[in-house]
Amino acid sequence: MIKLSKSNISDQSCDSKGGAAISIRNLAQILVVIILWAICYPLITTGLDAFSPLHFAKLRSLIAGASLLIAGIILKKSIIPEKATWPGLVIISLTFTSLGFTGMFLAGGRVTPGLATVIANVQPLLAALLSYFFLTERLSRENGLALLVGFVGIVVIAYPGLTEQSSNSTPVGIGFVLVGATGVAIGNVILKNIANQVDPLIAMAWILLIGAIPLAIAASVFEPDNTLHWNLTSIINLLVLSIFGTAMAFMWWLDLLRRIDLNVLNAYTFLTPVVALFIGILFYSEQLLLIEWFGVAIIVFGVFLASRIKKVTSPTSIKLSNTE
Repeated sequence: MIKLSKSNISDQSCDSKGGAAISIRNLAQILVVIILWAICYPLITTGLDAFSPLHFAKLRSLIAGASLLIAGIILKKSIIPEKATWPGLVIISLTFTSLGFTGMFLAGGRVTPGLATVIANVQPLLAALLSYFFLTERLSRENGLALLVGFVGIVVIAYPGLTEQSSNSTPVGIGFVLVGATGVAIGNVILKNIANQVDPLIAMAWILLIGAIPLAIAASVFEPDNTLHWNLTSIINLLVLSIFGTAMAFMWWLDLLRRIDLNVLNAYTFLTPVVALFIGILFYSEQLLLIEWFGVAIIVFGVFLASRIKKVTSPTSIKLSNTE
């Protein structure tokens, strides 16, 4: 049985000299995570040519989790988390990994990129609402403004795609994106809650491995006749997506949650589609419209606002623990 109990936790996100929420070290780590997440966009699109969605999601989760567990064994870490953290890890696995990956991969080809970007980036706003009730993280005026500005920037960037008539945008596709965004939002809230109780590497290993189980079951049920097209390109694509875009990115994300408020971090995640746009410019010869550049500027301003937020009070967390 899961018991909810409140306890105060210390916050390490403040710079001892200036009080700013984001230090240079944390900012660099956030940017690395954002870049790794941004490369997932083209990798997933390319990989869906070789693998069906659920099998692709399952393989991504299994390889990412296994690589982190192997790294933990090599580093001689304790690979079995404490008993009290397992309820949280299981719930995160089912939401952050299983639901998040299901929505992400099944939405491919069913929603225009612009619309998918807008809906997926509702996640920080959902997480802010959930963290208010379950983490008692107060959403300050400055924090709320940063999140709102970031979301407005996403809408502006996506506007050209939203106005295009496309048969790829279906209610089912929109539903899948919402499922993924909701799963990630719930998972992030619980991740924040247990972040200081577990080793980031080992925790993410189990979150990805356990989360792969429902994906594997769903793949066997709904994609029983799938043929996986293995070749050098698809293998490299899968390994880069799993190890760099998933294992390393998620582990460092959990490490950041140990030190920084979720609502502050979420404001920075609006940069992910911006980085993805620049990747498109550099490697796919894509060109941005003037309105898209305007959206980029709005998001950068929102992130600037988030970087100026200072910690005023220590949050209260809700711990997940086992009761006999």
